[in-house]
Amino acid sequence: MENQPGKTLFRLFFALKPTLLIARQTDHFAEAIAGGARRIAVDHQHVTLAITCDYVEYPYAVIKALMRAGTGVMAEPFDLRLDRLSIGNRSAALRPSHSVPLLGTLQKQIAAGMKGAGVMLRPGWSFSPHQTLFYRDGPPEQRRVDGFGWHVDRFMLICSHVGRTHHETLATWTLKGSGQYSLF
Repeated sequence: MENQPGKTLFRLFFALKPTLLIARQTDHFAEAIAGGARRIAVDHQHVTLAITCDYVEYPYAVIKALMRAGTGVMAEPFDLRLDRLSIGNRSAALRPSHSVPLLGTLQKQIAAGMKGAGVMLRPGWSFSPHQTLFYRDGPPEQRRVDGFGWHVDRFMLICSHVGRTHHETLATWTLKGSGQYSLF
């Protein structure tokens, strides 16, 4: 959908958000390497787990469906460390340097819940875990960094008011595990 001047679009996405301390540390790191590029606001830093297309009208029915999808997720908490700096032609982001199986499981459950609720992922989008630091033009670069980590024990549903720099947290779910515990 095209964004008409002065018209807000609404983009829904499931995300992980770092703690405020980690978000501030990440922003400080981004400031040191951004070279004047506008950084992602501390309170907007996140890792996208699943995202919808953009909506011209506030999507109440889609939000209700996504709330049902989120409520059905049963996943284990895990530790996430973003320790690889990935700079592309358009943005700089932090990524995990190795696979995080529990992150992949969480993302697959969310995507399946969305499909079950009749809400499709944004066409052409695929899961590639990262936290964008800033947008800019420049040569690509990849390197290991000390990184930033946190214990992931929740995920959320967010509505981005595109073009208004406003993220509205619609729901937060605690990761409590699958409910299937082994006695041995």
